[in-house]
Amino acid sequence: MYKKINAFSTSNQLFTMRKIALIIQREYLSRVKKKSFIITTLLVPIGFLLLFAVQFILVAFNADTLRIAVKDDSGNFAHRIKDTETLYFKKTNDSLEILKQNYLASGFDGVLYIPQLNFDNPNGITYYSDKLLGLSAKSYIQNEIKDELRKLKLAQMGVTDEVYARVQKTQINISEEALSGNTANTGLATAAGFIMGFLMYMVIFIYGAMVMRGVMEEKTNRIVEVMLSSVRPFQLMIGKIVGIGAVGLTQFLIWIALMFLINLGLGVFVGGSASKMPGGLGNLNDNELQMEQAMQIAQSIQGQIDSLPLGMLIAGFIFYFLFGYIMYAALFAAVGSAVNDESETQSLTFPVSLPIIISIFILSAIMEAPNSGLAFWSSLIPLFSPIIMPFRIAFGVPVWELLASMILLVLGSLGMVWLSAKIYRTGILLYGKKVTFTEIGRWMIRSGS
Repeated sequence: MYKKINAFSTSNQLFTMRKIALIIQREYLSRVKKKSFIITTLLVPIGFLLLFAVQFILVAFNADTLRIAVKDDSGNFAHRIKDTETLYFKKTNDSLEILKQNYLASGFDGVLYIPQLNFDNPNGITYYSDKLLGLSAKSYIQNEIKDELRKLKLAQMGVTDEVYARVQKTQINISEEALSGNTANTGLATAAGFIMGFLMYMVIFIYGAMVMRGVMEEKTNRIVEVMLSSVRPFQLMIGKIVGIGAVGLTQFLIWIALMFLINLGLGVFVGGSASKMPGGLGNLNDNELQMEQAMQIAQSIQGQIDSLPLGMLIAGFIFYFLFGYIMYAALFAAVGSAVNDESETQSLTFPVSLPIIISIFILSAIMEAPNSGLAFWSSLIPLFSPIIMPFRIAFGVPVWELLASMILLVLGSLGMVWLSAKIYRTGILLYGKKVTFTEIGRWMIRSGS
């Protein structure tokens, strides 16, 4: 008798799993086969590359060459301000009024006037032009004058230019060596961690909202009534969450593979181009010198990227995406089941979205202190850890902290699925009534499966 009951129970479980698998397959294939999925999957990595390329191009073509006439009544600064690739300075003895009237006819873009200065209170320096200086140009001129003013003040104290130059060459670079074995550059780790955290923020929103829209569409079109005749609400909700999550995971794995191939191709290109360069920089012309310097910078960046814990970052990102997605997707599915149209979603989605938004604020706050108390506790709280912990992984996290965060996230995700299933079971078949938070609270308290 017991064997028959066990066999029936096992058969029933297998039948249930088969139904959930069919729902997952439907949700997965219906989205993966769409042209929009294929296009976005291929275009996102290319889009990132184009974004960086456009930034470099804009910087290159945004250079505004200026010719500036310098009227220096003090006689101490005009001959010391050095030209750059975009700024050219020429000392003139013409009167200031004539220069202000005729600077355009003389081929200048503006007039820099330096009066006799009080070294302790150097005011009165003015730039005259119909067009204002850009921030970088203004900053360069100010720094040049400030540097020369500093030299003149030191000269009054008996410090020569040679001594000043020798002092200025003194530089300090603090190297970092993590005892945990993480040798990544701080700036690069911050950038990589922030990108990971922000990307997690985006994908949880995107795929969570996708689950909510899918639930709403099936409810408003009454398709869900037909589906619930053969499956239970919990099975339908889990199938939809897992199916859409599998779509996101597929997309990420393709992106990782494409970015790896792009990174490998860039490494080969940089290495091959650098090997073709002549051995000594002194034998290079200007174009070759610039190319050699660019290759050296690229090799340095490549080396810094390799110093990141890439394997841990990728594995951590996938784990926190899966369980972070499950937790928030369950909440979004519950919201989708409780509303009847788009207008009702705004009041209910804000409480669900609030922890994600708070996570971004926390992420911005801990960028300067990735090991602070705020970073530690927020990386353990399941509602925040999917965004905060991927950021901290780039800096190296103690194993026990990572394991504790993962365990808490798994438990939090399962608990959220259980609570959301209570809301989904009641709300999915409720039509024509605007749901309040009080009613949702009663659904969550109500027992039953």
